Amino acid sequence: MKFPDWYLKEKERARLKLKDAKPAKYGLDFSLEEYQREGERFKKTNSLRELNRTVQERIENVGLRIDEKQRSGSHLQQDNFTTYLNAIKGYLPEGVVVMDTDEAIRKFGWLKDYYFKIMPKNLNKYTTFVNAYSKGGVFVWIKKDIQVEFPLQACFYLKTSNYVQIPHNFIIAEANSKIHLITGCVPDKECRNSAHIAVTEVFVKEGAEVTWTMIHNWNKDSHVRPNVGIRVEKSGTYISNYLLTSEVKSIQLYPTAILDKNSRAIFNTMLFCRGKSSIDAGSAIYFKGKDSQGEIKAKALILDNSHLAMRGNLSGNKKCSGHLECRGLILSKDAQAQAYPNLSGSEDAELTHEAALGKIKNEELDYLMARGFSKDEATSLIARGFISLNIPGLPPAVNKYIKEVIDLTTRRSI
Repeated sequence: MKFPDWYLKEKERARLKLKDAKPAKYGLDFSLEEYQREGERFKKTNSLRELNRTVQERIENVGLRIDEKQRSGSHLQQDNFTTYLNAIKGYLPEGVVVMDTDEAIRKFGWLKDYYFKIMPKNLNKYTTFVNAYSKGGVFVWIKKDIQVEFPLQACFYLKTSNYVQIPHNFIIAEANSKIHLITGCVPDKECRNSAHIAVTEVFVKEGAEVTWTMIHNWNKDSHVRPNVGIRVEKSGTYISNYLLTSEVKSIQLYPTAILDKNSRAIFNTMLFCRGKSSIDAGSAIYFKGKDSQGEIKAKALILDNSHLAMRGNLSGNKKCSGHLECRGLILSKDAQAQAYPNLSGSEDAELTHEAALGKIKNEELDYLMARGFSKDEATSLIARGFISLNIPGLPPAVNKYIKEVIDLTTRRSI
């Protein structure tokens, strides 16, 4: 089946605009021209167990279950090709459609009404790039009143060096539906100089609930730009859990939610800032409807020569309530961090914020060391309590890996 004419014309217009596209407002800028977009077309696999053990271990560390137990379905994209898609019988209701995005665009003419309707096409050169060259992505459509019991899992795996992965993802939750998605992004251990430039558009219809857990584990020379836009209609709920566990060359993310009447959005962000990482991470909530509610919480462990900018924005001109919290624990003398909380509201808006950056207090270490803990053990305990996780649906392999990351992080701190 061919792509529709409107889609092909959209791609052509975007390619013409790309040369004049502006850099992102935040984060490190880099050239997209050095990366290849084509390459080896990977064969489809019939089971995640057919992947070699190294690949299995890497995708397990970003939330996927190889055995697919307590999962409603699985999606795997390697480079720019969907190689595995499985709707698990008995766990994924008939009212849920999971497809490769390119296939969905070919099949559903109505998807034109959702294409770049939240995320501005020309917000910056990275969104323009996705509009011009996107390949693959995951399309999830949850029909009215469908409640999905177990999480749906998806993985974006980068295999080829000097390569850019360009998915465009859609999550469409119809009225009174409910789903939890766990997505993991990870390159192959031998992949070098990779980039992941994505756009995800999330539509939460009236009374629906979408939880999206995203886990990133990159290589130290990866550039990452996950652009996310969310629209939450009346009485809907959107919950985001984001976790970065690795060093990365640069990452910039600023998911933005627009809330209708009596809806809510919650962003939980946890960052391990290591090596020479350049990280610019934040979230924004715009309260467009009366009695909408929102919360942004971000925590980070910052060490080595990493640099972190933490951003948060709550903006409301209606009766609404929101809270913003940014906290960073600096564990190395050469690490740097800044926090940029921003509130904007009318007299009917109740918006609050807290921001704190600093190192572990000596009295906290002394207290634990006086009770028999070594300095490393005490630091690890404080860090683990600071970055505490409570994300439902994560497999044991992820929790084990996070503990290892915390232990490694604190051993390298001063």
